Parts: sequence; C-alpha cells; structure tokens
Amino acid sequence: MGLSALSLSLVLVFQFLHAYAAVNVSWSTITSDSSKNVVQSNFLGVSFELSFMDQYFGNDTSTIPQTMLNYLSQIRNRTGSNPVRLRIGGNSADSSTYLQNQTSPMLKLTDPDANSNNQPVDYGPMLWDVLQSVSGSVEGVEYLIGVSLSDPNNTDGSKIGGDAKSILGNNLDSILVGNEPDLYTSHGNRPLLQNYTVQDYIGEFSEVSDYLNNTSAGDLLNNQICSGPTICCDWDLATLLQQGYLATFSNILKYITLQHYPQNNCFGSYQYGLPYYLQHSNTVALAGWQQHGIDIVVSNTSAGHPRLVMSEFNSASCGGIANISDTFAVGSLWTLDYALQMAAIGYSAVYIHTREKGVFYNLIDPPNRTLSGDTWTTNPPFYAVLVLPEILQSDNGSIVVDLNLEGSMTSNSTVAGYAVYDAGSLSASRLVLFNYDNSSVEFSLENSASGQPSIKYLASSDITEKRNIAWGEESFVGTSDGKAVNVTRDTDGFSWLPSSGNFDCSGNCAVEVPGPSLAVVYLSDSVSSSNSTKSNSARRTVVPASFAIFGLVFTFGFFYLGT
Repeated sequence: MGLSALSLSLVLVFQFLHAYAAVNVSWSTITSDSSKNVVQSNFLGVSFELSFMDQYFGNDTSTIPQTMLNYLSQIRNRTGSNPVRLRIGGNSADSSTYLQNQTSPMLKLTDPDANSNNQPVDYGPMLWDVLQSVSGSVEGVEYLIGVSLSDPNNTDGSKIGGDAKSILGNNLDSILVGNEPDLYTSHGNRPLLQNYTVQDYIGEFSEVSDYLNNTSAGDLLNNQICSGPTICCDWDLATLLQQGYLATFSNILKYITLQHYPQNNCFGSYQYGLPYYLQHSNTVALAGWQQHGIDIVVSNTSAGHPRLVMSEFNSASCGGIANISDTFAVGSLWTLDYALQMAAIGYSAVYIHTREKGVFYNLIDPPNRTLSGDTWTTNPPFYAVLVLPEILQSDNGSIVVDLNLEGSMTSNSTVAGYAVYDAGSLSASRLVLFNYDNSSVEFSLENSASGQPSIKYLASSDITEKRNIAWGEESFVGTSDGKAVNVTRDTDGFSWLPSSGNFDCSGNCAVEVPGPSLAVVYLSDSVSSSNSTKSNSARRTVVPASFAIFGLVFTFGFFYLGT
C-alpha cells in the first residue's frame, strides 16, 4: 500500500512540475546580411477562384457589395503603406474563355456539368473594371492574375494582359502563366502526349509569354511581369529551374511561384486529422516542400532577381475538410504558423485560397442572393489575414526567425514561437507565441524588453471553435457587415477572453498564453498593438523548482507517516 501510494504521489508531483514548467523564450541579435529574407506587412494575400468572383464582387462596378469592401478595408487598415494582395486565378483561369466584348455579366458559368473543382466561365474586361474600382474604394489593392496555358496556341493571353494592364495600371502586380502544369498529364490536358515533361512546359511557357510582348498596352515583358511555374505536386522545382527555366526566363520573371496543400481531399478522403495541424514540426516540414528549389531561388540576392511566392495554399485541396479546415486551430492558428514559417524560409508573399460559398476552408462566406435573409459569415481563416499584417508591420520590412522553442521544429510539440525583427534596426520588435493545447502555457522571456511591452491575443474557447474568436478585443461574431465589433469577458460566449494590453516586464518576465491561442508580444514602447490601451498585468509567477521539490519531500513524508 505504501509503495502504491508513493507511485501515485510521484505521478502527481511530476504532473505538477510539468504544469508549472515555463517554456523558455530567448532570441539572438541578428546582423546585416543580404541573404536575410525581408517581408512586408502585406505578406499574406488572398487568392480567389476566378469562377466565383461574382459571389464576392458582384457583376459590375455598380453592384460591388459594400460588405466585401468592408472586409478588405479591415485588412488594408493594417497593412500600413502596402496594398492588399489579391490573386485571381485557380484551375478555372486555365480553362475559362476571355471575351473582350463581354461587359455584362462580369462572368458566367459555361458548363453546368463541369467538375466542381474546375468550373470554366466566360469573362471580359468588366472584371478589371471591378477590380480597379475595388482598389480605389479600399485605397490600395494589387493583383496577381492568370492567363491560360491550357491551349498554347490560344492568343487570349495578349488580350488579357493588354486589357488588364490598361485598366489596372500599376495595380497589376504580375501575370501567372498557366496553373499547375505538373498535373496536365493526370488531368488529361495533353491527350496527345503520354507524358508532359518539363521541357514540353518550358517550350509552351515561352510561346504563351511571347504573346505578352505585343498587347494593346504595349510590350509587357519589358516590365518583368510574368510569373511561374506554379507547380503544385509532381515536379521537382530544382530540376525545372536547372533544366533551363530560370536561365531562359529570368529577364521576364517577377516571381517563381508554387502552389501546395498539406493533403488532398479531392476524392472524398484525406490522410491527416486535426492533430496533424497542431504540431509545429509538421508545419516546418510542409514549408520545406521543394527545399532544394527554394534554396536556388533565395540564394540569388542580385537586383531584379525573381522572388519566391506561394500563389495558392490552404489546409486541404479541393475545398478543405469539415471540422478541420473551418476550426480556430487550423483556420486561424495553423494558417498563421504556416505563413510565418514560409516568411522565415524565403517566401516574399503567400496567398490563402477561397472559393464559392459553403466551401470549408473559405475565409468568408457570401450570402446566397436567392435566399431571403441569408448573410455574410466570417470564418476562422479571415482572422489570420487580419493578424499577420499587425505582426509584420514595419516601415523597413520585417525578418522572421523561428525560435525552435523546446525543439518544436522537429519534436511533437504543441507550442511554437517566432521573433520578428525590424529590417532597418535589426532589433527584435515582436514575439509570436503559439499554444495549440486547450490548457494554458507559460512562456518565460529570457531577454530584456525596453520600456513597457504589451501583449495581444488571438484566442478562442476551444481548438474546434468556428465562430467565437477574438483578436484583442475585436471579433466578427454575430456581424454580417464585414466590420468587427468590440467584445469583453461579459460578452455572451466570451468569458474565456484573455486581456490584451501593457504588462510589467521588470524582473522575471513571463507571459501566460491560454489554450488555445496565439500571443503577440510587442517588445518596446515604440511598437504598440492596436486596441491594446487597456492596462493589464500579463506577468505570471513561475513556480521555482525548489517549491516543487518541497512538494515532493512533503508528499514523501505524508505517505511515509501514513504507512
């Protein structure tokens, strides 16, 4: 009986020690180095599937929903001097038809029996008029658009490029040539070829990009406007680059583009459940897909070299997975973790994809206009698009470094952390601390923080929550106009809400990150988070080991006397 009681006491004590052991957070100084990847506050953009643009943006410049403009303004208000990034494309950009004389509607579906993941449309210049109007209303949006490589003999690329450039002007960021060419063989897009190879693709890319040197807006190739290869799955980027793609097209390429999802849900089954997304090491491994090719791109630091862009990603391909993609853990936390990881390894921009109403990974859902009373809905991924600009806000750009907390880059850990450095001063300006668990975790900051630092939380009551989410003291719960509302612990459903604001960092500086949540620690007075003026003591007491040892001795003595 005494031995059994002793065993139980040991278990309890070690659980006690684990519960109160703080995660140590330290960060190093960095030096000026041209190889450091500098990212801007608009690093995380939004990708829209071409087929469903009308659901979000209406059919002409007079029917653009104000709610959509409000959502984009929420992002724009956080990107500082940088425009919001939007990409218009997807599978449908490769299969759709451009008609210069089509003015209304903006686009229309042409094949009601098409695969749900590739629905072609007819569209025309009204699309560019709408996008230009949106940019004016939001005061800054730049666009990544696509031209088809489906039929390399089709000269529509010249019309698309010319019209888009004439209307969008400098708001046209780049033109993607083709979409996921490494799947052309498996999708039957090249029926006369048994195997569509890298060399076949390079030849066709040359043919289609050449259409852009003679457009109604002039020679667009002089502006280094093209992007590619936009591969997703089957080809090796390094092989493609080394077999002539980079050498042949470096003078016209603005971005080297990739598209990738952690798993495929296109056939009604998937490999990974929710726990996959809760381990930081899986996110690190995912970002390292095509690492050899990434190294080739980012190692070139010469002026005008193509930058690396993830033009489409989300939690699972073909619309995501119910009760995974649409949860706080995945839609909000994992999206931010993955985006920061891509910033850390060399990407210059990434775009999270959204599709038609009802798709599980959507950032927002538009109303069904045929149903009376149906309204706009804000989903967990939209919070990620709001939070990241605040994390990366800097006039000089930011450098992101994974802190590998407790070996989280390679271990089965539910915590993660990043340091964000100002690219001008090279000083750490923010810490980003992740807690994927449902219980609280304490982080002990080993470095000093100047002035009075502040903290802001992205939090929810549970990892599977879909609606009751807050960034600081703002939430979109119960709203349908694209505008955030203030919430407190007294708001129905928000009793769990942690307080954001200034905190005391004198002496032992520790912060508690409730589970599940993300905490952004602003390290000095000169860096303050919005909506964080409320005073709050975020400092927590770390239980010293001596206290735990005392508890162990006390427990031993108790059970010894009991025998």
